[in-house]
Amino acid sequence: MSLVARSELEKEKRRTDILNAAEKLFFSKGYENVSLKDISKEVKFSRSTIYLYFENKEELFFAIVLRGIRIRNEMIKEEVKKVNTGFKKLEAFRKAYSKFTKKYPDYLQAYNYLLSGRFDLANIEPAEYKIETFAHSKLYDEYKKRFEELYIKKLEYGNGNITPGILTPKFTVSEYLNEITLLRHEMLYIICSSIEQGKKEGIIKPDVNSVEVTVLLTLITTNIENMPNDLKYLLKSQGINHNKFLVDVNDFIDNIIINKEK
Repeated sequence: MSLVARSELEKEKRRTDILNAAEKLFFSKGYENVSLKDISKEVKFSRSTIYLYFENKEELFFAIVLRGIRIRNEMIKEEVKKVNTGFKKLEAFRKAYSKFTKKYPDYLQAYNYLLSGRFDLANIEPAEYKIETFAHSKLYDEYKKRFEELYIKKLEYGNGNITPGILTPKFTVSEYLNEITLLRHEMLYIICSSIEQGKKEGIIKPDVNSVEVTVLLTLITTNIENMPNDLKYLLKSQGINHNKFLVDVNDFIDNIIINKEK
């Protein structure tokens, strides 16, 4: 191995070590209760070394959110590709998302915190949310190429799980947000295109608005695991546990969109 290649590997390892230390602290103490000094102490690097890889704590947090979203999307795509009909793809999506929330609750919490209003996400262009055309856009093609080259080949597997050792290229804060947005769009497109396919197959009502259902499903799947305690207690008072509530919600959605005349 050349000296240049060895140097690059060492840089990647240091960067991953910093991310792993930050992730451990963010997940155990919460974003607001962690400082760069804490991360420096955990990873045993000076703060000046951390600054070589990340501009600030915010950038570190976005990098960790990106880790979780990549895992989530891969889990969803893996389930969706196992089935053929649009309706089955929607079921596969919900199954995979539920599995992700149970397996990686800390990543879900970090993602929800990103969207909570704590961070200024105004630099994301609203025009990027045209989900019907996203999968056929130049932006999507560039994303897929980058994703396959930089991420998929570098996924590390341990005991069947994707580990936190996934390497991530050096981004700015805005570039992390852009990548997170691209992955979010991919998820939205999976839902929307599955609904459209189901409509063509006659399984889903032809008058269902695909975008409205996509937004509804996204809101439900993103927030159902972040339910306030008073709502949990209300369900519990009726003898309804979390799994039963998920089943009932899915049945409710199915009753709204299924074409019963088919």
